[in-house]
Amino acid sequence: MKLESEAKETLQDKNTPHKPAVIMGAFLLAFGLMAYLFHGYTEEYAIGEAEKLVRDALLTHKAIHKYVNTESRPELYRLKSEGDLYEGYFSPKTMSFTYTARGIKSFLNEERKKVGLPEVYFKLATTNPRNEINQADTFESNLLKRMNAGEFSEYKEITRNKDGEKSLYFSMATKPITKGCLKCHGDPADAPKEMVDQYPKASGYYEKEGDIRALISIRIPLEPYLEEGKAVWNALTAVTFVVLAIIYTLIYFFMKRSEQQNRVIVQQNSALELASMTDYLTGAYNRMGFIKFAEHDFDAARRYRKPFSLIMFDLDFFKQVNDESGHAVGDLVLQELSEIVLERIRGSDTFGRYGGEEFMIAVQEQGIQGATSLAEELRAAVQHKVFTNGHKVTLSLGVAELTSVVSLKELIDNADKALYEAKRLGRNRVAVYSPQAG
Repeated sequence: MKLESEAKETLQDKNTPHKPAVIMGAFLLAFGLMAYLFHGYTEEYAIGEAEKLVRDALLTHKAIHKYVNTESRPELYRLKSEGDLYEGYFSPKTMSFTYTARGIKSFLNEERKKVGLPEVYFKLATTNPRNEINQADTFESNLLKRMNAGEFSEYKEITRNKDGEKSLYFSMATKPITKGCLKCHGDPADAPKEMVDQYPKASGYYEKEGDIRALISIRIPLEPYLEEGKAVWNALTAVTFVVLAIIYTLIYFFMKRSEQQNRVIVQQNSALELASMTDYLTGAYNRMGFIKFAEHDFDAARRYRKPFSLIMFDLDFFKQVNDESGHAVGDLVLQELSEIVLERIRGSDTFGRYGGEEFMIAVQEQGIQGATSLAEELRAAVQHKVFTNGHKVTLSLGVAELTSVVSLKELIDNADKALYEAKRLGRNRVAVYSPQAG
């Protein structure tokens, strides 16, 4: 039944927002947004740091390539020309740029491990390696194929290993094969004899001018940088939370103080308006309150074409209770009757004292069958109840359903006719309004 809580909700200014909740919502939204942005910054920071490492690796690689081509090899050729080295001398340790780069990167990873840094995966990957350590895996082979097809020259993505740890993967095509490269990577017959002897298998040869022979494959673990970013994120999040919490507290304090100045007046007005619609004896709505809420429910039922019924009832021969035991006892009987009703109706139903010992129930979303069932339940409960001073009383109830009626008054008239029929048939019974009988 809609009692005090619904009356207050109806009587108070419905446009008044729940300010603390609104402020809290705004606070949580602002905090959540900032936390989300900071969290996004965490990964951006990690990727940014990893990209710096990729750039450093590429610059180092470029420097090694330049050193081998402009310093190491020319010096060896000079020694050969001056007879300090025999003409057929070849050693990958001094003449192979790939071998030199791989060795330096391996030493660099050893130094990184010593200071607690993760290893950086670096590989000159090719599908036609002279040394098997440079053999491209399936993923790298596919990238190299697409680079030779001209789809792209660089590739980057975030990957995860089997443990779910993220890494930044980067690959870049090396420069295409030139005519000078074919000295070592063309026909083995044209290559240095000692190189062919050291790599007897037919690998690393028969390349074509203009082809991209290899790609630089780099993988940087993101976890260390994510941890650094999380530390920054946690600090920023904590500071943001404190600042927003202080702002929220100040706003809430001032609004609370303002609301408290108006709350007493609002509560008093609400209590007075509620009292004006409530029957002080039974706790049910009085006639005015019942009509107000029943009218609302009736209009809603008609608008949305939902079932709606009225039950009108009164106590049979209630005058005898007052005559035999006095009005004080009669009042107690009415209170006990109200308790029986309130225990059996739903919160959505409207219960009101229509006048004297006459009551009404507006039953939402129930047609004649549901309303009749409720009426019969109330009738039986009252019949078996022993009231104050041992009184036994009964109910006569009339039930009417919203059909073609156009007003609540018309529906009340129909329920009243059904109640009259219940009394005519002998009381202590439920009668249903019938248009034909009406």
